[in-house]
Amino acid sequence: MLIIGASGRVGSHVVKELQKNSEGLSVRLSTTKDDLLEKWQTDGNEAVILDLDRPETFSAALSEVDRVFLLTGYTSDMLRQSKMLVDAAKDAGVSHIVHLGVFTSRRDRIPHFIWHDLVETYIEASGLSWTHIHPNVISDSLFVQNPPLKETNSFGVSWGEAKQGWVFASDIAEVAAAVLREGPQKHGGANYFLSTEVLTGPEVANILSEATGKDITCNVQGPENLKAYIEHIPSVPEKAYMESALITMELAKAGQMEAQTIVKDDVMTVLGRPGLTMEQWAKQNLI
Repeated sequence: MLIIGASGRVGSHVVKELQKNSEGLSVRLSTTKDDLLEKWQTDGNEAVILDLDRPETFSAALSEVDRVFLLTGYTSDMLRQSKMLVDAAKDAGVSHIVHLGVFTSRRDRIPHFIWHDLVETYIEASGLSWTHIHPNVISDSLFVQNPPLKETNSFGVSWGEAKQGWVFASDIAEVAAAVLREGPQKHGGANYFLSTEVLTGPEVANILSEATGKDITCNVQGPENLKAYIEHIPSVPEKAYMESALITMELAKAGQMEAQTIVKDDVMTVLGRPGLTMEQWAKQNLI
């Protein structure tokens, strides 16, 4: 199987989960960086260069691959990149694509949610077996920072005091690893939605504080704080994605993301256990 995005926040967790139990599996990691490729290979991993903007790298990366974990970058290029990768996967004889998307209702007026909808529709139309994983707000994107939350005892949100659905990258990865390991006979045609708790930023801070005995605070901001940052992004595809993220935060602050402010814990569906809670994560990582 091929893991795209193997060095990222979620992809690196997927690799770790597969390495815990890789019996009977051949796991191939992909990267765009020569130095990381060399390191992985030195460490005994099967690894290849795969650049979603360079279709000439697809053939070697997909050779003799049965299953693909598809994770694209946070730019509008995901549309073009995903289509080309799916076409190449079909040509290469891949049987199953596991796609990491967003917590979509398929009726959201948010550009990057719509892009994921279109990517998933194309995968489904390709004739390949598929599984879509839909995480809500990935908690690690706010908690895993530099300097770390364990040192700063603070984190920020950009949607005011609105509620959001939360899930941890480790749970996303464990679900993805199980789907990749168990294959399309068990998971083909499934949509898995991952939203373990629905909480405001200040509520999260209170839970983390109580679990650790520390005074952990949430810096509550509005989406307007992103606007100045977005104006200075030179890359058009990246800027388009961040403009879409701004729309998400504006809708969230206005309480107009009802479809996302729900608990739907398909961690339980796939793994037979509930998703990791804020309290559990805090006791594991902040004490």
